[in-house]
Amino acid sequence: MVMLWKIILIVGLLFSELVSANEIAKQEVAKSYCSEQEDAKDSSDPQVCIDDGCLRGTFMKGYRVESFEAFIGIPFAKPPVGQLRFANPVPNAPWRERGEYNATVEKFMCVQKNELIPHTPAMGTEDCLYLNVYRPKGQNTSKAALPVMVYIHGGGYFSGSTSSGIVGPEYFMDTKRVILVTFQYRLGVFGFLATGDEMAPGNFGLKDQTMALQWVKKNIDRFGGSSTLVTIFGQSAGAGSVHMHMMSPMSEGLFARAIIMSGSAIAPWNYPTKDPLDLARRQAEVAGIPCAKNLTSRQVVDVLRNVDALVLSESISKLKAWSIDPLTLYRPVIESSDWSNQAFLVEDPRVSWQKGNYQQVPWMTGFLPNDGAVRAIAITSNAQLLQDLNANISTLLPLLLEKEPSDELLMALKDRFFADSPDDEWITQKNTQRLVDLYTEVSFLYPMHEAVKQHVMSADTAQAPVSIYKFSFKGPYSYSSLYSFSREMRNYGVVHCDELIYLFRSPQLFQDFPHKSKEARMSHNLVEFFIDFSINGVASPLKPYRACNNDNEVYQSMDCDVLEFTNSEEQEKPFEVRVVNGRDEDMFAFWKKYYF
Repeated sequence: MVMLWKIILIVGLLFSELVSANEIAKQEVAKSYCSEQEDAKDSSDPQVCIDDGCLRGTFMKGYRVESFEAFIGIPFAKPPVGQLRFANPVPNAPWRERGEYNATVEKFMCVQKNELIPHTPAMGTEDCLYLNVYRPKGQNTSKAALPVMVYIHGGGYFSGSTSSGIVGPEYFMDTKRVILVTFQYRLGVFGFLATGDEMAPGNFGLKDQTMALQWVKKNIDRFGGSSTLVTIFGQSAGAGSVHMHMMSPMSEGLFARAIIMSGSAIAPWNYPTKDPLDLARRQAEVAGIPCAKNLTSRQVVDVLRNVDALVLSESISKLKAWSIDPLTLYRPVIESSDWSNQAFLVEDPRVSWQKGNYQQVPWMTGFLPNDGAVRAIAITSNAQLLQDLNANISTLLPLLLEKEPSDELLMALKDRFFADSPDDEWITQKNTQRLVDLYTEVSFLYPMHEAVKQHVMSADTAQAPVSIYKFSFKGPYSYSSLYSFSREMRNYGVVHCDELIYLFRSPQLFQDFPHKSKEARMSHNLVEFFIDFSINGVASPLKPYRACNNDNEVYQSMDCDVLEFTNSEEQEKPFEVRVVNGRDEDMFAFWKKYYF
């Protein structure tokens, strides 16, 4: 069963390899634009007209409701190919002179190599900058405008898509309370290669996201949505993206609420690349470019623009120091505003957040008990990787945590997490949870606490309240089955991405919940919780709740409530939503010393 879900995912992703890149382009053009000779359309098909032209959508079947309207594969930027590879996105050209746009065709994922899934080849296409708009049936401009929720997918900045087989909109559409937008953005080397100057300023994937948000701001009212009540929400690298949009001058005024799910812009995996030109040259070298180390920034961009996309994506594996680490090799960079007026990040996110240089909007952040399982499980379930880690703990553990190695740090980690282990074998099959805990704290939990603390100390929490949730509900399905190398069925608890199972229908990965099951009820409750926040700007739980604030004293401890979604100990209850203590000062004090 463990391998079955891997096979399902890989099969679902590999469909993009069935045709060549050229054939993909030809098919997409043919499908997207309706010719004069096209058969008469069904007059009942949903239609929306924007400044670029009219769109014909389709109906999708809901999970509970009969149907909703979907406008799929809408271009928001020109295909980033040729000279637009490693360049800032350019708005898509209008199609009104070419007829009605066929917004019923799902587009292919951006070029990527998902290294979290063993032996997965590079796949996808560069022509991938499209978005999807989902709305309740009959919603139009004659009705009261609905709040808009824009989801930014995760995947470590190197993988992910908006395929409805993985990011299905059904649960949100069942509520009939919101318009949902999903979009794709450039990944890996295509989205984040930089040269440290104007030749390739970098952050192209983040700028793609901004252009999608600009599209929403400009056009969503035509779909019956409110352009002034837009919530951006994202998970993992999507959460880091949301966090950075709060800080980016390019994204100012494009949203009113933010939800940061299991991720942070101040986490180690989001630290800006220190020497982007060196990374670009090394990328050229592993892609087979001779004398790459001596190339100028212009030359390295020129030569990499001519490398086949899948070959270039595949070559990234050669840059890894050990196994697939560092996991997020391509990431945000700091740009200079002197290069252009399109700088996404003008200073380190850690500096921006600490100084309060970000949009003061209501935001919510959350975590899962075993977020760190996303990397730890693959190591502990692979005997060779675990043996390598134990044999080289002084060098590989800091690499995993993206920390500079030091005897002081290693001894502190040993005392905190592996005190009972012998010096020559810190991690055994009996204490694998400790590696999960370590990775959870350093990559997810501490940066979340630090971001909340800094915000409450420096921001106006009346204008920009912050709420925290914890998702620890355990159901029959889990993403842990995708992270593990082992065929052994094992309960890893609630791991990174598990809340997505309840927010988005994902038939390529997991079977549907029975409609009356506790899992279906949890899904409905969690979706309503997110929508309520998008409207009210503060968590609205089933019990009295105190958001994080500093009304009475300087914020020194995690002195705010956390809403926990969890299993109920009472058999007659499907689940519990309870208020729990948010303090973990021991954890915070430990990492405060070693983090930055």
